[in-house]
Amino acid sequence: MSLLKKYKYHFLIIFTGLICLQTLNVLLQLGKQTIIYPDCSNYLESAQKMYLKFTGHYYRPMVMAFITGLPYFFGSSDSGIFKWSFFVNVFCWLGSAIILFEILKDFVTKRVAFSIAIISFFVLGNIILNFHLLTESIFVFIIMLAFYLLFQYYKTHQFWYLSVSLSLILSSMLIKPGAKFFGIIMLLFFIKEVIRNYKSKSIIFVYGSLLMILIQVVGMRAQYGDFTISYIDGVTYHNYICSKAECFKNGKEYNQINNPRADYLFSLTFHDQKKVAFQDLQNQIKTNFPNLIKAYFSNVVENTKSGNACIEDLKNHDKASDFNFWKEVILSITKWQNRIFTLIGILLSFFFLLKTYKNPEAITFISFFILYIITLSGISSGQGDRFHLVTFPFMLILLGKFLSKKKLFKPFFEPLQK
Repeated sequence: MSLLKKYKYHFLIIFTGLICLQTLNVLLQLGKQTIIYPDCSNYLESAQKMYLKFTGHYYRPMVMAFITGLPYFFGSSDSGIFKWSFFVNVFCWLGSAIILFEILKDFVTKRVAFSIAIISFFVLGNIILNFHLLTESIFVFIIMLAFYLLFQYYKTHQFWYLSVSLSLILSSMLIKPGAKFFGIIMLLFFIKEVIRNYKSKSIIFVYGSLLMILIQVVGMRAQYGDFTISYIDGVTYHNYICSKAECFKNGKEYNQINNPRADYLFSLTFHDQKKVAFQDLQNQIKTNFPNLIKAYFSNVVENTKSGNACIEDLKNHDKASDFNFWKEVILSITKWQNRIFTLIGILLSFFFLLKTYKNPEAITFISFFILYIITLSGISSGQGDRFHLVTFPFMLILLGKFLSKKKLFKPFFEPLQK
């Protein structure tokens, strides 16, 4: 009973999360869907390459492959990988909410922290992504844990918190390659502190993550010809933003599926894909810059106003009479959640950056992270709310912090002094 009393909010968070998960599962028959998206197939292939062929994947880095393919170590089939992925996603999704609660309770009451943590379960797009072999739930969990440790570092000034935090952020680029610039910026910001503690035992966490990155890029060089974490970046900006800019230039409608530029790129070796994509980007900047900018902002707007792309592909396997009704309702909800939460996230991020940039703190880096992800989303499109979903739990941290400082809400939000 003492354990239950001590961690009652944690148990309530888990219980509430599972209810939300099962409710949406029943309404949309998520557990009965059989569609496998190209990205999911890519992640499966990366796991197969690591565990069955002992090689690296050209698009998906090693940490995601390691997590995804772990059941192969115990003789699992491919179908077992998808089942494992669901449990990993749900664990990370629930874990992110618990860490969110732990962060929030430092500047709001436990009840308020619990309430805000529960709001994260009503971001319906994140629930749906739990049923797919994708990176989002894992990535959010890793970054949320990293920021929790960064809060602890600023509170205690103990270097080991910073070391583990930086290690997780750096390692996250081996889950989601788009995080590499965020990781580099974070390391450079704290580089003086890292150098000052280079003999500390806890520096091993930073060294370990840098070693993994080195293994990844050297492995890519040995297998495919380039020192890179992944070839996905060139493919992404070539096939999305650059192709769309070219369509604008020629007065054509951009179509992600029937894209001859993409077909041509995929016919090349991975080394040549990277080379051709970069040359194309340089050429677009020199000769088609206005349309490139137009394509970029077109993608940002699309990624902001779209609902969850998976919903449209759902099939009514149980022949439920209200299935189409719930599909339409939940798709509409995900659209408005994306629009409202993205806007709130942008406004709060700018507010805290302007307020704290002279004396940075953990909240400063959360604000920067949100803007980084939203800015980065402009290089791609056609993914619904998938890009911005990862920012919403972090937006809730900013929202809690913002409301706790307002006189109107302070009596309800401010935690009791110890």
